[in-house]
Amino acid sequence: RSKATVSVLYWSVIFPFNPLIKMMRSGLRVAARSAVVAPQVRNSSSLQVTISGLNYVGTGLSAIALAGVGVGIGNVFGSFLLAAARQPNMMRALFNYAILGFALTEAIGLFALMIAFLMLFA
Repeated sequence: RSKATVSVLYWSVIFPFNPLIKMMRSGLRVAARSAVVAPQVRNSSSLQVTISGLNYVGTGLSAIALAGVGVGIGNVFGSFLLAAARQPNMMRALFNYAILGFALTEAIGLFALMIAFLMLFA
């Protein structure tokens, strides 16, 4: 028996009334009968559609980093405002540090966006 058959049989013992397990067991029966009768030729176009669809999923997942960049920029300028309120005489130096933090945080976002576009169009 294959590992898939053993796995489905194992889960069908644990969850005997689960409709998904019943469907998988019936699929195994049909696959066993069709394997005995004649081998089936798989169409590669359905596989290609699935792979190209996963391209969009990967792009969306890599764009999640942009939300972290937004939070990071908010933290940088929020901290800048707090520090400027505590020591107004150091406003110019603190502003330079805030712009540096903004640039570094935004660079991470641009790297994430570049990776997303590479995954989408390459």
